[in-house]
Amino acid sequence: MKKIPKKNSFKTPPGYFEGLTERIQQRMQEEEAQQFPKEEGFAVPDTYFDNLEKEILASTTQNETPVIQLRSYKKYLYAAAAIAAIFVLVIALPWNRSQPITFDDLAEVDITSYFESRELELSSYEIAEVIPVANLEIDEFMETGMDDEQIMDYLEDTIDDLDELNIDLDEAYQ
Repeated sequence: MKKIPKKNSFKTPPGYFEGLTERIQQRMQEEEAQQFPKEEGFAVPDTYFDNLEKEILASTTQNETPVIQLRSYKKYLYAAAAIAAIFVLVIALPWNRSQPITFDDLAEVDITSYFESRELELSSYEIAEVIPVANLEIDEFMETGMDDEQIMDYLEDTIDDLDELNIDLDEAYQ
């Protein structure tokens, strides 16, 4: 920031405060010498209040004015709403459906929620009859996706004594 100068830039003329009170009193006396006019400048005509009531009543009573109705904008509002509805229908509805929805388009979550909400009480044998086994390979449902190290970590966390399991442990796990 710039340095603010310590020098005061506001100054009064020399001798300004000397005789200030005398000058103020002298000016007040001069203003008192100029007195207000003795008569008021406003006057009411002599017959003003005689006809005042009649003039007020004549100015306040009015003839009935004809009522002019404004244009009704309801027609325009209905037309605008109809155009907006047509516009929404044209954009929102798909007009050209080229591919029908198939079973493969359904999500797995939708299928499971359908079966859970219906309470079909199918046994595992009935479900096995529906599932095609010819396309499945044994690795698809037998593979756990875990390696030996993960299995050993799980066993160490959950079982108190690993010797009871009679597992041949490698040197890395001891």
